[in-house]
Amino acid sequence: MINRRELLSGIAGGVVSAGLIKAVEISHANIISVSNIMMLRKITAPEDRLCVVVLGYHFAGDGGAKLVYWDSASQKPANQGTVISALLGDKGRWIQLHDGVVDFRQFGIFNGQDPADLALEAMVNDPLIHRIEAHTALNFCSRHRFTRSNLTLDFGGHTITTAGLEPLTEPKNNYISAIFSFRGEFEEQTTVTVLNTPLNLLAEIYPVGNSNQFPVGQWFCLESEKLSGQWERKIQRLVQVTEVIDDSHVRLNYRCGWSLDAGTSLHWRKVIPVEYVTIKNMAFIAEGQLPDTSSQPVVFEYAIYCDVFNLHAQGTFWSVIFRRWNTFFRTEQCSLSDPPSVSWGGAGYLTQQIYCQYGHIANCTTSNARHLNDLTASSSCVVVNCHSNGDSTGGFVTHGQYEHDLHFSGNSGTLTLANSGKNWGQSAARIVINQHFCSVFIADTKVSDLTLTDVHIERDPEQGNIGMLRLNCDGVTVRGCTVNGELTLFQRSNRSTKMNFFEGCGFTLDSRHDSTNSHLAADDPYIASHPYPASRNSLSGHSVIHFVRCWFRGTDAQASLLIKNKETYFNACQIDDVSLVLAAEDAQTLVINGDSSLKGGNSSSPLISRAGSQPVTWLLGPMRSEVRDSERMHIHLTDGINYYQARNANFIQGRRQFSTEAFNAPSYFIEHDNIMINVKSVVPEKTGPHIMVRNTEL
Repeated sequence: MINRRELLSGIAGGVVSAGLIKAVEISHANIISVSNIMMLRKITAPEDRLCVVVLGYHFAGDGGAKLVYWDSASQKPANQGTVISALLGDKGRWIQLHDGVVDFRQFGIFNGQDPADLALEAMVNDPLIHRIEAHTALNFCSRHRFTRSNLTLDFGGHTITTAGLEPLTEPKNNYISAIFSFRGEFEEQTTVTVLNTPLNLLAEIYPVGNSNQFPVGQWFCLESEKLSGQWERKIQRLVQVTEVIDDSHVRLNYRCGWSLDAGTSLHWRKVIPVEYVTIKNMAFIAEGQLPDTSSQPVVFEYAIYCDVFNLHAQGTFWSVIFRRWNTFFRTEQCSLSDPPSVSWGGAGYLTQQIYCQYGHIANCTTSNARHLNDLTASSSCVVVNCHSNGDSTGGFVTHGQYEHDLHFSGNSGTLTLANSGKNWGQSAARIVINQHFCSVFIADTKVSDLTLTDVHIERDPEQGNIGMLRLNCDGVTVRGCTVNGELTLFQRSNRSTKMNFFEGCGFTLDSRHDSTNSHLAADDPYIASHPYPASRNSLSGHSVIHFVRCWFRGTDAQASLLIKNKETYFNACQIDDVSLVLAAEDAQTLVINGDSSLKGGNSSSPLISRAGSQPVTWLLGPMRSEVRDSERMHIHLTDGINYYQARNANFIQGRRQFSTEAFNAPSYFIEHDNIMINVKSVVPEKTGPHIMVRNTEL
């Protein structure tokens, strides 16, 4: 027998607090106990406000204990958990007393055999419940959509299954038909404002026409107008008004990541977001191998401060955690293994974020999945200590729908940025990647102001021994990185005011220069990671690229770097067994200085040469060039227009070849203060002041 004094003090099992007992005016005189729910329902003509301690759901001590009281006037729908009907009579209900924390066992759900859907619906839709706990495995047969806030679902690390899951009623929305879906409310009507003046980068004050319609604290879906691509917009964010500036301007909690031209229209849609919902501690075993029959656990739409922790999924078709229009969120210690598809767009993801900002994704893993993390049209998110394997389709991606200010740190797995094609815009800005390890890193579309630090790209035997770094040179900064395989640089955009800068990097290059394309048709709406023909191991574009204290090494005697870039600088670099071939279609400049070192073994290729007839400016020295074969060429210039200067350069062994035809006016050839050690040189005939030679032969 439970001591009434212990019960009233809230000690007995922690079922309820003394405060709640006092709230229903329960006294020592009207408390009884029963062994289970059936005995409770059999009580005849209970006294109003009679309090009963139920020692278990089916039997005493089974974990379904609760404290209830009789409300003789209640006609609430019975759920046999928090609201329990009597066996005799329609009027009156047993109402559970609780502190807002309820357990599936209190609804008679003790394993993964019986569906837990009705219990879930009853608990989530009860505004007095703020925490739902599971202490056993559970099975769900329905896809649930909720709109409530301030709720925690803690599954206690138990297994969640979906055997017997209902068929989809909206196949077109199959990718968001999760078991646990939380969605805020929004107005269909939009307010449109037009920019009379440009909206600058980092702007946080926005023109709204009439600020009376934009009160402080109100949330909006903010969209800029569609551009040329089908889904291309510079802004798509869930934002909040934080200050009314004047009659026509408000401050938002979002700094604009892209400048907008005057005349651009902004579209505002009011939202009441779901907030403060947490889902945690779940092992999810998915059902279904096809898009319309599959199950996945979590969707958050129009949500703020909604988090997911310690969710581990196997075999989900669509994203394990799907977010759209989310702001302020955390996804931590989650995983996905072996989804049924990694080729279907949108399938096989651990977490996918669309139109999201201020998110933190940490300590997550995937195995044999399509993507560990997808950030589409998102900004100001951090991805930390996440690792994917078996990820040939891309562990970490962005779509290119104007993502900005993303930070990846301490992760591993294939990474591609802005890779989904022209319909999305192929644009991203100010993305930072630190301490990343992978076999493929591709950011060769309009990705500007990209920063890489301590990134290491190694060959992967499981992916054809591929190792690849492809970047758009538009304000790229690369420090302390290594590549073993392919270095290919492009210029697809010209938005940045920064130099393209590589410092302290090591590049081990293979000899491939074949041109590769996407395996998809050019008119396909989804263009994969290689939207342009790529001449491997090449530097292309109209940009300026600086390499400082970098080391280039060839994997075989035929390794070379095709330089098609406008201006390329090597300062204090070491270039071993890699031939530099200038092959631009327009005028270009090559500068090698800072005591750089070039070395070459047995190969028929010169260390430095050119192709084509475009004008080339050569500025060499201080530098050192050494070959081990007496017939190996240091430099070979026999045609085209050449503006050549070499000062304080040392050439050791081998040969040099400069034909007179390559230095007809307006070309010039100037060599001063160079040292030649056992070098056979053929220099242009002195035909005028544009040919000047003053070297030291040893």
